[in-house]
Amino acid sequence: MKNSRKAPLGTLVTRWLVVPLLALSLGLLLISNLLLQTRWCRGWLEGKLERRSRFDWTVASLSWTPWTGIQLRDITVRPRGRDRHLASRVLCRADIDTGIYWSSLLRGKVVLREVCFRRAELAIPLELLALLPEEETVPQKGPRIARRVPESEGPERVPGGKTDGKNEARPRVTAPANKEVIIPRPFRVIIERCKVELYSSTDQGKSGLVLRGLRADLPLQGENSSGWIRCDGIGFGGHDIGGSWRGQVEWRSPVLAMPPTEFLWEGLPIRVEGSLQMVGSPRFLVTMEVPDGPVRMRRLPMVPWSQASLEAESVRMEGNLGGTLTSLGSWRGSLVIKASGLALTGAGKEKQVGFEEGRLKAGMRNGSFQVLDARLHSEELSFLGNGVLVPDGRLRGVIRVVADQDNASVITRFANGAMWTGGWTRTWLSPLETPDRYYRDLELKGTVNGAVMNAGRHGENLEVSKAWKQMVSFVRNEERETGQVVAPVLENQPLTP
Repeated sequence: MKNSRKAPLGTLVTRWLVVPLLALSLGLLLISNLLLQTRWCRGWLEGKLERRSRFDWTVASLSWTPWTGIQLRDITVRPRGRDRHLASRVLCRADIDTGIYWSSLLRGKVVLREVCFRRAELAIPLELLALLPEEETVPQKGPRIARRVPESEGPERVPGGKTDGKNEARPRVTAPANKEVIIPRPFRVIIERCKVELYSSTDQGKSGLVLRGLRADLPLQGENSSGWIRCDGIGFGGHDIGGSWRGQVEWRSPVLAMPPTEFLWEGLPIRVEGSLQMVGSPRFLVTMEVPDGPVRMRRLPMVPWSQASLEAESVRMEGNLGGTLTSLGSWRGSLVIKASGLALTGAGKEKQVGFEEGRLKAGMRNGSFQVLDARLHSEELSFLGNGVLVPDGRLRGVIRVVADQDNASVITRFANGAMWTGGWTRTWLSPLETPDRYYRDLELKGTVNGAVMNAGRHGENLEVSKAWKQMVSFVRNEERETGQVVAPVLENQPLTP
């Protein structure tokens, strides 16, 4: 009877060992999380982050669990010191989850397994990009000489003995036998619905380039692996210029590469290829290409409300951009677009403007984007221009309009009707030396979202956004008077020069 009343050994172990250990672990987890929520712990982490960067960090909440890692909630990042005035908005707001290798932590080393950005909003002012440090170059005093090491195989060399001329001319270089090659443990960056904006502070924080719904799974360390990147849409100056796209990436240490991928942008097939080298300062290279062929765009990306379409007998584009990721001054790039047989058709489908050829040649040097030559040419109407956009968001350019007498009359009527001239004028263009040819030089200056042009009757400046709204109003009135269907218009849609 006494033996039957004894509890099994497993029950005793569970009651007196497992349960107390679980209770102790949960208690320690709760106490440690309460300590992490204190201002002292969060301030200590903020200080370490600030010392590793040039920004001020604020962490509203800090916690951890053995199965999810470390969670940082409501993170806010701002410029510090003299750079604070360059950003009219917060640089970054995000929630971050970090996974670590606990086995390495037990040995006193913090090794990250993954970093996940949730609900991140990144707003980068162009003025701050202009202050990024230039790529550091280390002067070399002479050519690098490979260090010879003893070979593990082959006959030993005897002093004074004969040597083989071929082996002497091409010495083998091998790694030391006692040096172990260590492959870093895998590390990934995960992005969930991030929004990235580039803007100019001189435009009161208005958006320039916007990437919406950015998501990614990027392997950046360890053995060969695959990942992906996806974006829901691209905007520029308040306009949608691209829809959703997705691309695969491949990690081949030490390079993260995007294999050739084709995207369809408003009927235009664009082939993109890129790479990011993760040794030392991260360097990137992106190439774009549109193969030579006919193109039909059912709508124009910058003015989708107009219901205008564009056709071309032949279009070819080649572009590239590369440099050190953290050094805007090191970025170098070029863009060449050639087209022929262009035809722009309005919403009514009966009005068509044709151009024999179109050409765009642009480049990027020292952080500045330069349009070297842009033109649309025909015998009746031509547009020629060039310009520059500097890193702080300021731009300057000129567009020359050349038209024959009939088109000059139409353009003058358009300028009067849209109230660009500030009053009625007989002609908005000036005569060229060439017979029956008229021209007008439109000078653009200002910023991406705050440009002005000398569209007045006597060269007075007019805000481009105001000129855009007046033009929209004039087009709507014209369509209403002629009985044509009015194209849908966004009332507050600005124009990007």
